[in-house]
Amino acid sequence: MKQEPVCNLEVTESSDDTGRFMLAGVMDFDSVTLLNQRANELFPKFKSIIIDLSGVTYVNSAGLALLLEWKRRAVLDKRSIRILSIPQKLINIARVSEIEDILSLQTT
Repeated sequence: MKQEPVCNLEVTESSDDTGRFMLAGVMDFDSVTLLNQRANELFPKFKSIIIDLSGVTYVNSAGLALLLEWKRRAVLDKRSIRILSIPQKLINIARVSEIEDILSLQTT
């Protein structure tokens, strides 16, 4: 029986306006749906979001798509979002897709 990859999104610090989140585990096609559901529960509580990817052990294009969705949603909700400790593999995928700059931009 195949074990599903696990990736967790948890608040590590928060203030009234800013939530700092740690992503840890595998960001792939099997985990992004649950990650997005978790983000939908947590993100609306904050005006500013910081996402730390230093705990990500594996990422593929599904992880990139999820981060782009979170950035898009932040723009629509007039929320700022920053992504920290982006894995090199994710940067490479974004570079090939010619969207590398999107990951490093802070949206408001």
